[in-house]
Amino acid sequence: MTVLDAHNAGADGCEHHGARMLASLDGGRVYALPDAPAGAAIRVFKAADGTRPFCWIDGPRTDPSQLNHAENRARHRR
Repeated sequence: MTVLDAHNAGADGCEHHGARMLASLDGGRVYALPDAPAGAAIRVFKAADGTRPFCWIDGPRTDPSQLNHAENRARHRR
């Protein structure tokens, strides 16, 4: 996987770490590498939606920037 930020800086990695990185970026994008299995980019995109960003931050996670996209959507539906 290649994960790009909003300024097109990127890094290559596996699906697991690509999802964590994408979850931690604002305006990030993911692209499959040429040898990636079919559907890899969409799996990373979907996994990032439910993955909390910044896993190295301890303590209660209450700020929207510390929650995943799915949690933030659920908060706004209430």
